[in-house]
Amino acid sequence: MRKIFSVTLALIVLLSLTTSVQALESKTIQRDNGASAWACWSNATGCNLITDTYLSVTESDDGTDIYLSTYTWDTTTGYTVSDESGYMFTKDNVFKIDKKLNSASLSEVPINVYNWYTGEMKTLNVTADWTGTGEVQKGSSTYVSTGGDYRFKSTSSSNYRTATATGSINNNDLGQNSYGDLYNFKSAYIEMEK
Repeated sequence: MRKIFSVTLALIVLLSLTTSVQALESKTIQRDNGASAWACWSNATGCNLITDTYLSVTESDDGTDIYLSTYTWDTTTGYTVSDESGYMFTKDNVFKIDKKLNSASLSEVPINVYNWYTGEMKTLNVTADWTGTGEVQKGSSTYVSTGGDYRFKSTSSSNYRTATATGSINNNDLGQNSYGDLYNFKSAYIEMEK
């Protein structure tokens, strides 16, 4: 009888400890999938003037982030003539990208840009198309961090492909890009604390 009582008591204590540990445990898991495209153009825009344009588009589970910058400089003096940049976020379906990174397109969107020299704001209507070139490159990473009762682990994988791109700003053709890439990615992390 005493043996049965001891076993029962031990089971109750073990069960209560398990319950208390579970009550103290906190766990967070987050996953994110997305795709991205970027391009850079360099064009002669006047006598001794060069304008570099950079455009990046990133689509995730939350929506689409779009960043644009234009930088104009004088080739004879090396001085900056204009420096404008702007950002927008939208949940509208303005960006399409092929899963195999064969192509991508950004529908025309209005981006408010700020001129860092004049302090003026203006709206630029931007559109672009990308075509994947070369082989698709793959990459992945894992990161783990622990300390005491805390544990963090993150994993990510991505595919990357160089790309040619065409685009326009306010219906002015940007021509062929200098550089450009297409990406898609998956990431996840788990965070636990007792």
